[in-house]
Amino acid sequence: MKKNEYGNIEDIVQAITIVTPTGTFTRYNKCPRVSHGPELNHFILGHEGNLGVVTECVLRVREVPESQVYGSIIFPDFDNGVKFMREVGRSRIWPASIRLVDNLQFQFGQALKPANDSKWTDVLDKIKKFYVLKIKGFDPESMCACIILFEGTKDKVDKQQKFIYQLAKEYHGMKAGPENGIRGYFLTFVIAYLRDFGSNHNFIAESFESSVPWDKLETLCYKVKERV
Repeated sequence: MKKNEYGNIEDIVQAITIVTPTGTFTRYNKCPRVSHGPELNHFILGHEGNLGVVTECVLRVREVPESQVYGSIIFPDFDNGVKFMREVGRSRIWPASIRLVDNLQFQFGQALKPANDSKWTDVLDKIKKFYVLKIKGFDPESMCACIILFEGTKDKVDKQQKFIYQLAKEYHGMKAGPENGIRGYFLTFVIAYLRDFGSNHNFIAESFESSVPWDKLETLCYKVKERV
């Protein structure tokens, strides 16, 4: 979830112990980087239980960040969102986490939005919706969203926010507030449990993980949906 700032799991595992049918294997990396031979921890992390059972591990930890800020941006369509994300990648100015969700995911997130007990909040939501759809001209059937989590020192977070939101404007993006960012990441966690929920109602939920060149990204997304 925060690999831009802290790395993937393989980047933070320092030691690992695995019990196999022929004995116990322990691998401990005392150095931040090694360049001799294959990294055996990577074999263990990717074996998914085929080689044995992981019984112990040591993880690298970091101090709690001084500042943590959620954010979100809406784009008129997926194409503009993808172009924005590509430029973020090129810039090397990366928030701790940044995710682009397409229109289908965006609508799903809105459907899971909890009801408000406050009439004033309902009024504000209606005003925001009117502004986005009627004044800014966003189409609810094509708009998408980007959810963001900034972490680090206050100065670093402030600089990242300034850059990210300014870049978003170049692709017709509009700030959508921290609440949508928080809800977006909550939805990310919820999706992980859809599989169990769906199996009780006779439908299958699964995720696809792929790596593809930027110029093939939209084609991949559309073709996968078409086939599914």
